[in-house]
Amino acid sequence: MLKGFNRDKAATVLLIDDEEPLLSVLEAALADEGYHCKLATSGKKALNLIERSPQIDIIVSDIRMPDINGIELLEVIRNRFGARTWLQVILMTGHATLDNSIAALRLQAVDFLFKPIRRPQLLAAVANAATKASEHRKMADGWSQGKERLERLTHEARQLGQMLTTMQVTDFSARTVSPVSDETEAHIDLTKERMLELLRTRDIKTRYFKEKLFVDPAWHMLSDLMENYLLDHQVSVTALYIASGIAAATAARRLEELEQGGFIGRTLDPSDGRRQLAHLTQKSIDLMMTYLTALHCQTGS
Repeated sequence: MLKGFNRDKAATVLLIDDEEPLLSVLEAALADEGYHCKLATSGKKALNLIERSPQIDIIVSDIRMPDINGIELLEVIRNRFGARTWLQVILMTGHATLDNSIAALRLQAVDFLFKPIRRPQLLAAVANAATKASEHRKMADGWSQGKERLERLTHEARQLGQMLTTMQVTDFSARTVSPVSDETEAHIDLTKERMLELLRTRDIKTRYFKEKLFVDPAWHMLSDLMENYLLDHQVSVTALYIASGIAAATAARRLEELEQGGFIGRTLDPSDGRRQLAHLTQKSIDLMMTYLTALHCQTGS
């Protein structure tokens, strides 16, 4: 087994060459190192395999093939499978030319292997490509998850916005936010009490569903900030991370998404310039009040 290379043994490699004996030799060398291999004897077969196999990380292809050469194949791959940013391509050739080299670089081939292929060079090139493929997969997965979270937040905001436009909340807001006399003070406290009671129903779920799978960090943050808004308490960003129920780094990304969506604001603590405070924007306050009103109507007082 080759030592000194940072290889990803889970990587899947597609080997393409019209010489089947060479494919068998390459497959044996890579399989010994723990790679998963798929074989194709033509460009057309290779494209069909790539279409059906998104798990492919690395493509090792000969340049000279009867139906479509390696450079043309690489161009088709980049055009047809552009969303698979992790795909790394290594080209093999016995007749390197300057034109081929320039074209391969333009199409982001990561390496050239010259025939006859030597085992150490093959393993080194594939190990390097596997590392790059793994890094690109992680970035693609992170972007996809971030996009899904943003879409979910946007959908939730749209739903709350629709509730806001269809319900008459003027009287509720006036009684809750703007006390007008001592006689109404008790009613205001009761209203806040009811809202706090509704907000704290989220704790019932966490009592029984403790696994992280059931954590909704964005909603926990909004609910915690609303609760502290009603209690007239300040909330530090660190405390908000803890309330989210997830790792601080992940919570920081959620908070940034909420801030970008206009749901949360941040300010420096006037008593400690090193500490940040988080607060709901007026948009979020209105949406949360509307949500709590609807929840109150559905559950009864």
